[in-house]
Amino acid sequence: MESTMDEEYLLGIDVGTSGSSGVIVDSEVNTVVSASTEHDVLVPKPGWVEHDADEMWWDDVVELATELLDRSGVPPEKIAGIGISALHAAMLPVDRRGEPLRPAILYGVDTRTSEEIEILNDRIGAERIYDVCGNKLTFQSVGPKILWYKRNEPELFERTDKILDATGYVVSRLTGNYTMDNAIAGYFHPLYDPTALDWDDEMIDAVGIPHDLLPETQWSTEIAGHVTESAASATGLAEGTPVVVGTGDAIASLVSVGAVDDGDSIFMYGTTGVIFTTLENERRPEGLWSFPHCLEGKYTAAGGMATSGAILKWFRDEFAFEEQQRANGATAYELLDDRAAEIDPGSDGLVLLPYFSGERTPITDDSARGTITGLTLSHTKEHVYRATLEGVGYGFRHHLEAMRDEGVPVDRVRAIGGGARSELWRDIVSDITGVTQEYVADPLGSPLGGAYLAGLGTDVFDDLEPLRESITVNERTEPDPESTALYDEYYDVYRDLYPQLKDSMHRLSELGSR
Repeated sequence: MESTMDEEYLLGIDVGTSGSSGVIVDSEVNTVVSASTEHDVLVPKPGWVEHDADEMWWDDVVELATELLDRSGVPPEKIAGIGISALHAAMLPVDRRGEPLRPAILYGVDTRTSEEIEILNDRIGAERIYDVCGNKLTFQSVGPKILWYKRNEPELFERTDKILDATGYVVSRLTGNYTMDNAIAGYFHPLYDPTALDWDDEMIDAVGIPHDLLPETQWSTEIAGHVTESAASATGLAEGTPVVVGTGDAIASLVSVGAVDDGDSIFMYGTTGVIFTTLENERRPEGLWSFPHCLEGKYTAAGGMATSGAILKWFRDEFAFEEQQRANGATAYELLDDRAAEIDPGSDGLVLLPYFSGERTPITDDSARGTITGLTLSHTKEHVYRATLEGVGYGFRHHLEAMRDEGVPVDRVRAIGGGARSELWRDIVSDITGVTQEYVADPLGSPLGGAYLAGLGTDVFDDLEPLRESITVNERTEPDPESTALYDEYYDVYRDLYPQLKDSMHRLSELGSR
């Protein structure tokens, strides 16, 4: 596509758990070009989930920036600003040269820090931790991951100059500067005070790390720096291009679909399932997450499942060989959807617990395990596939109820992420939760959010109105009352299963790790 020479453009790139994506938009938020790529995750031990920061983060950014500039025809000097978002929050130590000292430890899908959470709760007190950071320590918390690193890899820890997250590392490769936005810092509990919007000296001393190990926190739209000569050579971007601080992928997705007013929420159908809500005032919901928004003056409440789309990928790879071979233009998921749509709600008596990597909120249990309950000889592969879609739907409902029980408004809900393309899955989730979902067809998601944040930071945009005006809701998925009534009964079974099976799950987890 040929560019208009007097036009300004914005580049957004998102680095996710299973892949990365990018977009170039113009000053009216029109998409010029988009692209994506995939990468793996590293699982060196059960419960450990890591990324190679150079091979999986920086290499993706180089590939996407090069492709987007080449395909768009946009001159690099016409890129007015760059916004990065990424999975949050990872823990990556770097040395004085800014080079990673080990693979990044990922967010709550990595569950190695049970002992460190117990140590910090004993050392500081769980109540005091909650008073400061507004969150309980869980596997989502970065503070225990830093303590694990210090305790288990002391020689590397002594060489550490900074602890970065994924967004911060990419920004450092682009600009040479270390930054972190307030939204991501909100996941570094117990180290960060979301009310003061700063690191907490008491908590830093209690964890036992140097104060200068953590970068200065800023708002996502502030200028972190400018593209260096070496980064320009690697990516094709123009040296000196402004780069904003950026933010996490899920919260960038909130921005991308205009979910920026009090009670605006997203159901994120990604590798993991996430529910995020924008708030005008700080709230600290018990058992969920709370932290500052990427936009100054706003806050967020959220919760996340450890797996959702990851279970579908597992199912496809392990059991849908025939569908992968016979796709003929359709994806294996589309073929499975077509067959699963013929099965009644409830999958003829099946309930799946989607705890295939333990579970984050609301139960916060790394030893939880996935189950499929109710199997008979009459059930087919398609029944199990539909039960998987439903299991994630029950997980969304569990989070929705937990939020509302804590007084968090969940009003307008927009469905985002690759899995939201599935009309069947959206239907199932709306029927289970009783919530209407707004779907923006072909949503660009986090990269668009990052690009828009760059536009705010470089004064291409004055406010959020151009974003709101650019968004068209293509479909509204309404719950079917009859299906919702049936799912109410299945949901009761879903909620009963975990307490009944918890001890057995924990024993199996222990046996499986021997």
